[in-house]
Amino acid sequence: MYQLNHILVCLDLTEMDDSLIRYASFLVNKVKPESITFLHVMKPYDIPKELLEAFPELDEPIPDIIREDLQKKIDQQFQNEIPVNTNVVVREGFPTEVIVKYTQKNRVDLTLMGKKVGYAGGGGIVRKVVGIIPSSVLIVSESVHEGLDNLLVRMDFSKTSELALRMAFRLQELTGAKVACHHTHKLPIGYFPQVNLEKDEKLQKYIKKISDKEFQKFKKLYKYNTDDIAFSFSVDAENEEDQILYRRAMTTGADMIIIGSSMSSELANIILDATSEKLASSDKNIPVFIVNDISKAMVFLRSLFQ
Repeated sequence: MYQLNHILVCLDLTEMDDSLIRYASFLVNKVKPESITFLHVMKPYDIPKELLEAFPELDEPIPDIIREDLQKKIDQQFQNEIPVNTNVVVREGFPTEVIVKYTQKNRVDLTLMGKKVGYAGGGGIVRKVVGIIPSSVLIVSESVHEGLDNLLVRMDFSKTSELALRMAFRLQELTGAKVACHHTHKLPIGYFPQVNLEKDEKLQKYIKKISDKEFQKFKKLYKYNTDDIAFSFSVDAENEEDQILYRRAMTTGADMIIIGSSMSSELANIILDATSEKLASSDKNIPVFIVNDISKAMVFLRSLFQ
């Protein structure tokens, strides 16, 4: 689960591809995977017979044409400093289904996808894929900063936070990055207008005491025998944990937000964590690494695609 041996990069033949290829190059040189695959999913097509008769040169398979064009771009922009097996794959079909099946069948550890902030695009495929894909997912924007010095882990003291923290430690082993955890304490201040959160020192001390206690319990439960894990907290009074995490990442200079997510193996209960979904679809520039529980995802996918 915490290995990064096979990275999949999803390309869509837009300007976003340039950013993804460059970031993939940076990432490969940092985490040193065994292989990387660049995948483009094209919509099903059928060239009319009359058109082929008029333009016989169109008879060349379109996937081969796309693959050649992508290969040229990758050769120009993918500057790997270490040996890595590189593949360019073009598939025909529906993007969500093809991407998910590819990660399932080819033991992909991490899927790199683009989140368009300035470029046109609604990000619908990313949101669909994140909810069911068996691999972890790293989402970057076209203006992504290439850095892995500081990692911010979303901490809610659950098993999914433990997944995220272990992945952060794996990245730390590979890159030497610093790891910090942040907890947002949910407190519906709106229902208590008499409470002034910023000025109420007693309330602040109470929240700090509760948060520190829960973090100590978390470390004991998962056997983290160290005091070197940086921990901070803030209050989520407006149900905007995603915004709080992003602001925290900005103020602390974090290069990546890491958050755990999981799914149920029952189709009716596939619910992506709300904060993960918001971070995946928000128009922000800091990369978001969503760590999926691969074992649960594979159980679900076997039942879905059998």
